[in-house]
Amino acid sequence: YQRRVREKRGRKLKREQEQKEAEEKLRKEQEEALEKLRKEQVQKEAVKNSKSAEEVINERMQRVKEVCKRLNYPNSNQYNMYLFRKYGKSGISWCPTFKASSSTWRDFFIDNVLGSHANFMGTHYHLGVLGNQILTRGAGRGASAARKRVFSGEAEDSVRFTVVRHPISRLISHLRKAQNYPDEVRAQRGDWVEESVINGRTNPLWDTATRTKYKREWDVYINEIGSGRHSPFSDDNPYLHPPYPVFPELIDFVMRHKRSR
Repeated sequence: YQRRVREKRGRKLKREQEQKEAEEKLRKEQEEALEKLRKEQVQKEAVKNSKSAEEVINERMQRVKEVCKRLNYPNSNQYNMYLFRKYGKSGISWCPTFKASSSTWRDFFIDNVLGSHANFMGTHYHLGVLGNQILTRGAGRGASAARKRVFSGEAEDSVRFTVVRHPISRLISHLRKAQNYPDEVRAQRGDWVEESVINGRTNPLWDTATRTKYKREWDVYINEIGSGRHSPFSDDNPYLHPPYPVFPELIDFVMRHKRSR
């Protein structure tokens, strides 16, 4: 009997030892995997930090171009550069990034460069007021490598700048505005979403009947935003079943699902 008890105890101890060894092996493997991941991240950061700002920007622009081309999204590289010779040795060039303080900079340049008398179609604070400051694209033939990225009329040593904003910060800002000015935002959102979605997802190969059907369904969807009603739509309507969201739809999602505080 005592022998059987010792054997049973020995088997139990052996199992416990094997379990400890397995746990220790797993722990070491996890630590090694985490260390490998950490080293890879450090290496990536080192490579990233070694690149110039222009290299990083060029990579991002190339990615935007490729994605827009794949999704058949129009005007992926269309933007305007505004030159203000009043500032700095050779002037400064501003590329407005909408929804990222562009209105603040627009108003500053209108007031400080053109003055209070300037207006566009009767409106003072309108980007069209700065239309004469827009640079012409292309540096012309025979331009040096340095000037190939310069617009006509822009000096090589002029300073360029733009403003970027974290998308989550933009969502929070819009949500706060929606809470304070709900009627204004509701009207603005309808126009904004309408233009973004219709322009980005309309297929020129559609026939008139298909285009009309999709547009009618979209109009119903817009009218039902925030009402809680959800009419049935075609499964193949790209306005309502997109392969990717546009930014206004992210805004709409946050506004629909915001928590009450």
